[in-house]
Formats: sequence, structure tokens, C-alpha cells
Amino acid sequence: MPTFPRSRWYLFLFFTLHSTVSFSQENPPSPYGKITPKDFTLPQSHLIDSSTKAVIISDVGEIGFEGNVNSNWVHYVFHHKMRIKILKRQAFDLATIEVQLRGRGFGADKLDSVQASTYTLESGQVREQKLDLKDVFRDSISKYTVEAKFTLPGLQEGCIIEYAYKVTSFHYNNLPYWNFQHRDYPCLYNKFETAIPNMLGYLTLRHGQHAFAIDRSVKDRELYVMAYVKVTAEVTRHTWVMVNIPPFVSEPYLEHPYNYMDAIEFYLLQTYNGQNISGNINWTAANADLLNDEQFGVAISPDNIGSLDRAVEKISPGNNSYMVDARRIYAYIRDNFVCEPDDDIYVSSNLYHVNKIKKGSVEDINMLLIAMLRQKKINASPVVLSTKSYGVNPAGYPVMQKMNYLICMIKMAGDTVFLDASQPKLGFGRLPLDCYNGHARIISDHDSGSIFLNPDNIKEQRSTTVFITNDEKVKGQLNGSVEIVPGLFKSYEIRNVIREKGKKDFFGHIQEEETQDIQIENPEIDSLANPDEPVEIKFNFTVKTDPAQDLLYFYPIVTSPFKENPFTAADRKYPVEMSYPTDEFYVLKMEIPEGYAVDELPKSVKVAYNGNEGFFEYLIQADGINVQMRSRIKLNKANFPPEDYNSLRDFFAYVVKKQTEQIVFKKKK
Repeated sequence: MPTFPRSRWYLFLFFTLHSTVSFSQENPPSPYGKITPKDFTLPQSHLIDSSTKAVIISDVGEIGFEGNVNSNWVHYVFHHKMRIKILKRQAFDLATIEVQLRGRGFGADKLDSVQASTYTLESGQVREQKLDLKDVFRDSISKYTVEAKFTLPGLQEGCIIEYAYKVTSFHYNNLPYWNFQHRDYPCLYNKFETAIPNMLGYLTLRHGQHAFAIDRSVKDRELYVMAYVKVTAEVTRHTWVMVNIPPFVSEPYLEHPYNYMDAIEFYLLQTYNGQNISGNINWTAANADLLNDEQFGVAISPDNIGSLDRAVEKISPGNNSYMVDARRIYAYIRDNFVCEPDDDIYVSSNLYHVNKIKKGSVEDINMLLIAMLRQKKINASPVVLSTKSYGVNPAGYPVMQKMNYLICMIKMAGDTVFLDASQPKLGFGRLPLDCYNGHARIISDHDSGSIFLNPDNIKEQRSTTVFITNDEKVKGQLNGSVEIVPGLFKSYEIRNVIREKGKKDFFGHIQEEETQDIQIENPEIDSLANPDEPVEIKFNFTVKTDPAQDLLYFYPIVTSPFKENPFTAADRKYPVEMSYPTDEFYVLKMEIPEGYAVDELPKSVKVAYNGNEGFFEYLIQADGINVQMRSRIKLNKANFPPEDYNSLRDFFAYVVKKQTEQIVFKKKK
């Protein structure tokens, strides 16, 4: 089956040369700072209509490198220029610019050459209002990050804003991410250029689906003047240009739009100083480096975890099966530690200290879990991965900058179990859904390798059982009971919702979604305190009927997550990405209302989706006393390519239509 390409990547090292392909114009429509009256008239374009709030006329970026006079190395210089026409007030937010600067002291990024102006057309003349540089503010947003921020003055509908700035940075290991496509706004011209010397080797990841007008690479030589040496190096100059790029409009069931927007990002793999190559372009070398790192492999080495022996023995004393020990240690850490989330894979503190203060980052907590499991002779290893918010990481290259999360893997007696003790409501053997993002890497001295955590492999079922009986005391009243058992992942979500908002709000939301004219009574939820088991949601309800009516109508599906088709758009550009495969099971047993007989029943059906990829089953029957029905919606995978969208939409349209069919009861004569 065809699949949608989530990203493409290219390796740019000092020994590589990218091919040259040229299609279109080299330069933006007009130079920066040269606004004329004709610039206020936008070109005719299918991208612009009466609903367009702003148009990005040009967006130009450039990265080059310079020799650093304070060291024998280089730093990069990033130039950014943008011109936008504001058509409606709703787009005024585009006039607030935020630039993040990393580092502290001597190593801090430097922002300068800031220029920004708002242009308006008055009586045929262009009027310019410049940004006062004293209105560029800086806020510290973390220990090592400062955000520079400014807002262009004199905004009004129909104005053009333009700004430019330069950032000088020593953080050559993390070049700026470049978007060719923008959310909500079309872009008429977008150009990005890089000039990378052969002493630096980057992996370049390309996202998106629109073609380049220019994709050209040439080689050159350049002199770099450093503190004590001058170096002439070969430079690869690359130019990318896109024109007439539509706005990116996110769609429902798209896990992270980041993977599909037209963009380029760079990740440093190696450096070359003329004598030695540093860094890794394969996982074998990266694995060895991590195992020898003081904040990674050394932290969980036998020499450093012996101090945990007494604590482990208190948690799980004696000789037990490995699974008993694993569950006890996991529960101890999960239930007693406070997690301070970050985006790293390296421990920030000695693990003995982490255990003592009962607090740490995700990697601190999960590395402590690994260390304690190893004290019980359990084969536990760290696994590094990128969560969905960080985008897909390429399996073939050790792009450590994208690896922002660490979990634990147990391999014992033929079992493989993945654990994350940093989440307080998470059951044993479960991971946060954000971790199911494809490639992950086991870091080990004996079984390192790549694994793939895919949503398609998650097993999750929701079962609903409904019983309805005639009230023995109140004529014309039906009494019902509902029991819903969601899967473990949904149960984890419910526990967090109830922790934040309470049971009353949770059941109020269920009441709002009911299709019948019923009132929820006696709501309760079991197993909230046991994250290793699914919760059980229970409530009663009553249905009042009018015994004088000749016909009674009743929906057999009392509660369902699919009351409406989740896919309503006529077409779709991007894949459908659900959190996990669908498996909804529903059972009803209902006494026929007293004094009535079944007049009409929905027809039983069973339809397949794309052969063996799923099915919808709806079976219903009645005797003289009861109506019984069973329904199941099952999809065997979570992700669907765009070409499957129409069939998926039609499948759910059929399901929703079928679930809204009613039983008709007719009064006995």
C-alpha cells in the first residue's frame, strides 16, 4: 500500500555534493527597504481571496559561517528578512516578532542589525514608520535562553510590514529551523541559503510536499580568520527557493503538523579540524559514546549503582520472580517521585541523590528505575526516542538533538516490556502515547539496536454494556444501567481528567453527549487508584414513555464515541493519524416495553473495511420479551495514507448512519 512520505533527509558532510536543479527566479520581488506604491497591489493568485487575512510577500533567510577571533573555530551568522501585507486586523499578531537567543555570558547568541518598519499608502504616497530600537525587549525564559521581542508600530489594515535582523551564534551544532510554508497565511516567495564549510557535516531533513523552484548546490572556497590560525576551506553553498506556497491548514487526526509543513532543518553529525573527525554518523559509534558518558552510561554502571542496593532490598526484599521485582520497583518510583519534565536524555544528578530527594527529570527517574532493576539482576536498558512533538527521527543516523525522551526496556525470559516511571497514573508496561513515534534506539553494551514504537501496534478496546428493564412500580418507565470499560490508554487519560477537573465535570460531559432524552443517575467510577487496570464507568438512567402512544421509538445505541462522522471534509492532503487502532464493542439487552411489541428493527449487517483492515458489525434480534443487539467497530491500524481518506470517511458515515437507526415498538391491541 502506498504511504505518504513524512520527511526526506539528505546527508551533507565535507565529502558530499548535492546535485544542481534550477527552475525559476533567483531574487525576491523587490529589494528590502524599497517599498513603492505598486507593492501595495498584490498579484492575482489562487492563494488570495476575500478570506485571506495576510499575505507573506517574501521570506528570506541566510546562514553563513565566520572564523571566530576568540577561538580556533567558527560561528554562524543568520540573516532573516520578511515582508508581509496585513489585510485584516486578525493578522496583527504577525507584527510581533520573537527571536530566541541561547547561551550565557561569552557564549550567548548576539542579536543585532534589527530593522523594522510599517508602510502605509496615503494619497498615493508611501509613508514609513520605523521601529524604535529601544522597543526591542528581552525576557529570560529559561536559564540558558533569552527571548528578544518587538512589535512593529502603526498597524492598520492594508499596511505592509517589513523587518530584518542578524543573529551571531556559537551554537553551530543547532542551526535555525527554516519554514518555507506558514500556518494560515500564503507565501509568494521564500528563499533560504546556506554556506557550510567542509569542517562541519550536517544531516539535512526536508519536510513537506511542494516542489522547489530552485534547488541548487555549488562549491567554493573561503578564508576563515580565527584566533591563531587562518584556514581556507571548501564551502558548499546551497540555495532553495519556493514560490506561491499555500498556507498550511491542519486537519483533524493529524498527530503533529510539524512533520508535513514545507521546511528544512539541520543536525550536526561530525566536525573536522583538518586532523581529526569528531562526532558520529552511525549508531554503533553513538552507542559507544553514550555508554562512556558520565551523564548516561557511566551513571548506571555497576560502580555507580551499588549505593542503591539497600534501598532496592527494602522495596522488594528476598528472592522473587523478575516480574514481581520489576512491578514493585516500578510502582515505588512511579508513586513516590515528582517529575520535572524537560527535553533531554542525560541525567542531571547522581541517582542516589535522585532517590533521596524523590524528585528528578524524566531521564533521572527512568535511569533510576534501570539502575534499581539491574540491582535485582534484571536485564534493563535505556531507550532514547523523539516524542511526537519533536517530529520523526531518521533511523539511519544518530541525530541526538532530536532524541528528547528516555524510557526503560526490560528483556527477560523472552519478554520485552517498556516502562516509564515518570508518569504517576501510567500502568506497568505502558508508555505515554507521545512516545509512539516510530524509531527509537536501545543503548546497551550487549543488545543495542533500533526498535519502532508504532501506534498501529497498540491494543486498546472499549466495551459498553447496557441493560434496560421495565420498572415494576412506575408504568411506562424503563430503567437502564450502563457499564463502560475503556482501554488502558483511555483510562490513563480519564484519570488525569478527573484529577484536574473532578468526577462531577467528567460525568457532566457524558450527560451532554447522550443521544437519548435520558438523565444520568448514580454515576460512579471504579479502579481510579489502580493504574494497572482499566477504569469502569457505571451509571443508571430512566426513560419515561407515554403508555397512550401507539408507537414508541428507541435508539439501541445509548452511548457511543461516534455520534458524528469524525471525517467530514470533501478531501484531505495529509494522512489520518489516530492515537491507536479503533476497537469499540457494544452490547444491549433490553426488555420490550410493557404493552408493546416490536414493529421494526434495524437490519443486521457486517461490512469490511479495505479487505482485512477492519470491519463494522451490527447484529440485532428480538423475541417476545427482549431485544438483544451487539455492535463492533474495528480498525486494525491507526494510520491511513491520504488515498485511503475517502474510503475511511465513507466507512464512518455508514457506521454513524446505522447507529442512529431506531427500534419501533407498536402498542398491542
